[in-house]
Amino acid sequence: MKKLAFILAFIMSLTLMSLSLTCAVQLPLRVVVDGDKLTFPDAQPFIDQNNRTQTPAKFIGEALGAKVTWDSIGRRAIFVSDGIELILYIGKKEYTLNGQKKLMDTAAIIKDDRTFVPAKYIAESFGASVEWDSSIKTVYITTGTLKTGTKTVAGFEVPLDYKLLVFKPVGDDRVDATFVVDFLNPNFDKQIVEVEKLLSQKCDSTTVKQVINHIKQKKSRWDELPEEFIFDNKSKRYIWIKESRSSNIDICYLTEETSKKYANN
Repeated sequence: MKKLAFILAFIMSLTLMSLSLTCAVQLPLRVVVDGDKLTFPDAQPFIDQNNRTQTPAKFIGEALGAKVTWDSIGRRAIFVSDGIELILYIGKKEYTLNGQKKLMDTAAIIKDDRTFVPAKYIAESFGASVEWDSSIKTVYITTGTLKTGTKTVAGFEVPLDYKLLVFKPVGDDRVDATFVVDFLNPNFDKQIVEVEKLLSQKCDSTTVKQVINHIKQKKSRWDELPEEFIFDNKSKRYIWIKESRSSNIDICYLTEETSKKYANN
């Protein structure tokens, strides 16, 4: 009974924390390029008065494989990649793409001594597609470029060509790694397979099957998925599948310390 009471209290505290955070503050904007969440160390992206996502020029440009330079005299940001030259002028809706004049519905700006540019026009100028999910304030950019190699997230070896979003949450000491399956990302079924392969690196097959069976209950972005906690005997960790009422499903691999507290009560 004591352990059951702790578990119920733990679940309630996490749920209340999630609800209170959602209600108290606005969700931060996220920019995801080919499944990788961009990190902005200081200046953060924002929605401008024309409802366009403005992002620091250097980071969005380099994420798309472009060399970014700043012309202080002409007050313009220059992006060059694979024979494509894109020039945006501060405060002007007019821009040039390989010498041709074009028009956008917003403008690049200077804010806090940082150059901000509209993500949509940067991405599309280099042949990428752009999707916006207002429910989680996320811009998804898909370049179609084949990536090779892996990256390490909390000990998980994540292939760079995965469609799945994998990251270690900043400021949340309860979670080591978060896997985000999203109906707006290309190939939803492939993301499920990727979750299965990644969890199999650290968890036993029974746990992985339970996780997959649970998230598969959500058949579309509009279906509601209940919250679930699953303990893995191999890693001695809990996996927290958050409640989902939008396009994304967050699967959290809890830290060792949090899992021990949870298991010992």
